[in-house]
Amino acid sequence: MEISNKKLTIECIACYAICLILTAINAVLYRMGATAAEFVWFAAVFALIAVPIVAVRYIHPRDEVDAGIWIKWSWKDLLFGVVAVLILFIPVALGNHFVRTNIQGLQFAFDWSNYQSLQTPLLYELFIQLICVALPEEFFFRGYLQTAIQQMAKNHAKISRYAVVFSIVSASAAFALLHLPSGNFSRLLTFFPGLLFGFIRYKTNGLLGAIFCHAMCNMMMVVMNVHYF
Repeated sequence: MEISNKKLTIECIACYAICLILTAINAVLYRMGATAAEFVWFAAVFALIAVPIVAVRYIHPRDEVDAGIWIKWSWKDLLFGVVAVLILFIPVALGNHFVRTNIQGLQFAFDWSNYQSLQTPLLYELFIQLICVALPEEFFFRGYLQTAIQQMAKNHAKISRYAVVFSIVSASAAFALLHLPSGNFSRLLTFFPGLLFGFIRYKTNGLLGAIFCHAMCNMMMVVMNVHYF
């Protein structure tokens, strides 16, 4: 089913607004120390998956694969994500070190005992980053939103030839803005890994590689950040 750019734009804005509002509410409740913050966080995670599914199935019905909200298993996609993580390791480590020391004013002090400060075991943290963070965020931003923006750009004569780049950049910008309610402006830097996740989505035509790369990048932060004080 072909959808006009106007209808698709309104749909995307509405879906994004719902997720952004829930994320903002969660950030406010978290800063207040309210017990409801955890519930709202789960609601925001759920919305990242449920909202686009509802939109694609019931608001403007269309094929789920074409709409980008279908996750298929592919060893090739996974391998692409693994290679991306290996290439990214040093740049991510250096970038994170720069932000922590030069922007946040922290000091680096490596010690194996620092890992005892983690609130959750690393395997559990990996599960959270993979299932509750990377999967829903990639499903929404690279699956649903990037695909929708690319479709709209292709239908626009002036930018149709740049549809892929425009969709990756736009989805990455929306992705970064979703991290802004946390109150930490350095979280806007998620725009840059978002570009990589979008590229992986484009090259593999799937979400598995982007999900894996996203989760591993987050785990890099978890493993490295315990050494900054």
